[in-house]
Amino acid sequence: MTRHRRAGRIAGPPAAAPKPAPPTTPELQHPTEPIGLIPQSPRGSGRPRRRRRRRSGAKLPDRAVVFVGPMAAGKTSLGKRVARELGIPFVDSDAVFVRAHGAITDFFAKHGESEFRRIEAEVIAAELAAPGARILALGGGAVLTESTRELLSGYPVVLLMTTQEAVLRTANIQRRPLLRDDPEAWGRILAERRPLYEEVADVTYRTDRATKEQLARRVAQWARSFRKTREPKRTDGDTAPSNRSE
Repeated sequence: MTRHRRAGRIAGPPAAAPKPAPPTTPELQHPTEPIGLIPQSPRGSGRPRRRRRRRSGAKLPDRAVVFVGPMAAGKTSLGKRVARELGIPFVDSDAVFVRAHGAITDFFAKHGESEFRRIEAEVIAAELAAPGARILALGGGAVLTESTRELLSGYPVVLLMTTQEAVLRTANIQRRPLLRDDPEAWGRILAERRPLYEEVADVTYRTDRATKEQLARRVAQWARSFRKTREPKRTDGDTAPSNRSE
C-alpha cells in the first residue's frame, strides 16, 4: 500500500505554499467616517486637527442691563458700544419718549416736569418688561421717580460717573441749553441725585478715566458675569417679599 501511494506522486520538488496577501494599510482604506467626527490630520503631523470653536463665555441675563447716571456722563455713547460688544440691542428711554411725544424741552414747557416724569416712568416700565437681553439707557432724572427705582431693584444697573470739568470739556454745550446757560448747574443737580444713583446701582464706572473701548470691554465682561440675587423691596399690601435671581 505504501509503495502504491509513493508511485502515484508526481516527481519533482514539493509545491510551494501560497503566500498570504499583504496587510492592508490604513492609507489604502477609505472607510466612510461617521457624521460629526472630526477628520484626523495626515500621518506625521503629530496631533489631530481641532475645529476652532467660538468662545461663548458666560450667558447674559435674559433681561435689560440698565445704564443710569448724570447728564453727559456717556450713557448713550458707551451704551451703544457695550451693546455691540455683547451683540444685543440698545434702547434709549429718552429717544423712545421723543418718538411718541416730541422734544423733551417742548414737552416740559407745555406740560410741566411732573407730567413728563409720569410718562417717562411708563416708558421705562414697558422697556423693562420686554423680554430679552439689551442695554437700556435712562435719562439723568429717571431715578427721581420712586416706582422706577423699585423696578430697577430686579435688574443689573450700571452707574456711569464723571466730573463737571470733564463734562464742560467734552460735551456739546450748544446742544445742552442747561449747561450753556448755567455751567455750574451740572454739579448742583448731581449732588441732589447722587444718593439715588448709588441706591439703584450694582456697579460704578468713571467715564473720564479710561477710553470708551476699554470701558466697553469692562462693562461687557461685568454684564456677562452678573449673577446677583436681589430681594425686591416690600410695598404696602405685600405679605412677604420674593427673591429674584439674575
